[in-house]
Amino acid sequence: SKDGRVGDLEAKPRQRPQPLHPEPPSQGPFCTSPSQPLRGQPSPRLLRRNTPLAAESATAPRIAEAVLEMCCDWLCVRTMHVSYSDTAGRKQALSHSGYSVKIFLPQSARNIEVKFSVVGGGPVWRVDRSKSSRPWARDAQGNVLPEVFIFHAPPEHTQFFIRGSSLHSYVDSVDERQSSESLLELVSKDFLCLRTMCVEYTDEKGEVQQVTGSGYNVKCHLPSSARNVGVTFGVVGGSAMHKVDRRDPNLPWVKDANGQRPLETFSYAECPPCVQYEACGPAWGSHISRVHEQRVRWSCEELMPGAGSARACDDPKDLFDVAPDQVPPIGGIVDLRHAHSEYLLPSQVLFFEPEVGDMFYRGDSQKRGTRFIFLNTPLSEAETNALAEFRELLARRNVIASPVDPLPRYMAVHALRMIQTCKFNMGKAADMMKVCVTERVRRLPIAEEEVLDDLRTGFIYWHGRDRKCRPCLVFRLERLGPLVRDKERVVRAVIFTLEYAIRYAMVPGRVENWVVIVDMQSIMNILSPFQIGAVVSTAAAIGTTLEKVYCGRMVWIKIINMPGGSIWTKAVSSVIPAEKKEKFDFPLDPVTAFAEHFEPNQLERRYGGTSPDLAAGETYPFQFFPNPRGRAERTYPEIGDDIETGNLSSPKSQVMDGRDTEGSPCCGPDGPDGVAVEDFSMHESATLRFHEGLLWDGSSAEARARWEDAASAMPLNPLAASVLSEKTGRQVAPCRSLTDWMTFVNPRAVGSGCTRRAPVGGKFQGTVVSL
Repeated sequence: SKDGRVGDLEAKPRQRPQPLHPEPPSQGPFCTSPSQPLRGQPSPRLLRRNTPLAAESATAPRIAEAVLEMCCDWLCVRTMHVSYSDTAGRKQALSHSGYSVKIFLPQSARNIEVKFSVVGGGPVWRVDRSKSSRPWARDAQGNVLPEVFIFHAPPEHTQFFIRGSSLHSYVDSVDERQSSESLLELVSKDFLCLRTMCVEYTDEKGEVQQVTGSGYNVKCHLPSSARNVGVTFGVVGGSAMHKVDRRDPNLPWVKDANGQRPLETFSYAECPPCVQYEACGPAWGSHISRVHEQRVRWSCEELMPGAGSARACDDPKDLFDVAPDQVPPIGGIVDLRHAHSEYLLPSQVLFFEPEVGDMFYRGDSQKRGTRFIFLNTPLSEAETNALAEFRELLARRNVIASPVDPLPRYMAVHALRMIQTCKFNMGKAADMMKVCVTERVRRLPIAEEEVLDDLRTGFIYWHGRDRKCRPCLVFRLERLGPLVRDKERVVRAVIFTLEYAIRYAMVPGRVENWVVIVDMQSIMNILSPFQIGAVVSTAAAIGTTLEKVYCGRMVWIKIINMPGGSIWTKAVSSVIPAEKKEKFDFPLDPVTAFAEHFEPNQLERRYGGTSPDLAAGETYPFQFFPNPRGRAERTYPEIGDDIETGNLSSPKSQVMDGRDTEGSPCCGPDGPDGVAVEDFSMHESATLRFHEGLLWDGSSAEARARWEDAASAMPLNPLAASVLSEKTGRQVAPCRSLTDWMTFVNPRAVGSGCTRRAPVGGKFQGTVVSL
């Protein structure tokens, strides 16, 4: 910023005066007195990992920002002055005022000097903090000295607690955290009630510890090695705190799919360095209005997959803790601790070139409303006009300022998909935006740990791809069990599963859809007379999620093992809308029906494939497999090749017919039939930007300007590159090899020292680069 500030600053005054010592210190890790914090026993820091804990072995260092925090009473407003030398040796200085000020500094800062002053008064004076009476510190001449703190290197977290009047302010205490400690702090923004913070965590011995503290200001010092940390809040003599949507300035109460207000709960797989929760509201309406969390950055070495560390392809949680209109249109599943499938994004998917029949229903590109592929591809004139009409409606409804302004990010690339699903009824499409906010945006981010138990029931999972490289979604409804009575848990598991595919398994402009298998075997086990209502309600919630929140994604759905034979089949078919009936099928011979669409290795044996049948606990992490298009017809783009890959009908395609290419990094050992097998995946290098794609909105010059340059830097197929070249008047190269793909998707990785190939089956899994 213009004042040289590095990091975040919080300097918002409280609504009512807050005493410095509202409560006496409690026992255990909690303290409600900032002058005498009680610390937990130091223990080695548990480094963050996105792999199972049992597999952790690396000890790469964290690069955490230093926190300097000023906490004051309400007798006057103070200013904290910070100066330091940056990496170039330049002196940086910044000053900020308030009752509570927090400044983040980089670890590279040196020679840090911290002073304080009173707004409209004098400096903050030094006292002798070794004495309880806090006498003034004086020099040899008897003059009172101003308070100055010098740090040659940045401390991890230091809090300065200031008391006194405008002419007699002083630093009453200093709390400097050690590297082995983390701080959780509840700060009351008013005096309407006393509040309680409850913390539960697992210590190094694997034992669960529970601690509770009450007051206006409650601090908890935990060992940084603590894991599975859960934080909840309540009011002394009142109720527990419920969740509000902090991304909305009005802080509305959050309601789940069951119509209930969920409790405010914060869960951390590993103990965060520093979190401050600001609470306000009366006894029966208290809520957490704001959360400040110390950010953590990662070194290049830690982002390398060989160390079992955080993966560069994973998204940070704070990317989705923003205003609803700024939430990314894909992703939102965070803190993934289980490894992705090693065949999540192989070459046949990356370089797949859809034919007309794959891009439009029945290959009819002239008929409006038949599109399957929406991104990184040219749109028709009718579709462009529809987008212009949609923008005008949103401008009239004050969703956007004018028809040429950017659309809300959460739906920008999905706009045409929504319009088509609503049959080009603009009013219904605008209403669908609200459903997307309610059902998707307000639930994000979703941490893996929050839904892991539900995913391992196996009622929903991804398993392989069809011959068009589309992921296959499997529903095993009999596995819902008790979940059928909790609509919210089911919806969150479904959203996590669908977001996973869009964020990691799709390729905009090439593979944007999925296919669905609904297995009704043993469904009668959950259809007791007492559960029919719950089953219907949960099924409706799943249907809303699939058809409105993730509209335009499903190509077909096959319902198998329907109980009751043709009677139930006819009953279910009768309630399916006429325009969607062609997507539904009730095959009597599933094995034959699936053989038309899948290679055998992509299906479980129960569906006629060769992959093992998965038990409920084996369905997550989701499983993908090599060669979804078949071993006899596939291409292997080698690094540096100029072949036109993915188009099997192209005379330039290099089709592997059983002969492995010597030295090729993309072909593995021969399979049992003598045919080389794909043995690599590029998902570790694929970024959020790559999977998000671009909607080529030509409704206005301003809309075109937002994507034309960015589209030229996308890994386009030859058709899209040719059309874009004509539109822009400059040559746009198609993506034809892995070298091309890496140059488009992660150019910093090409020739970077932060690049590493992760072994998969003796070869490599792709190239990873720190962001």
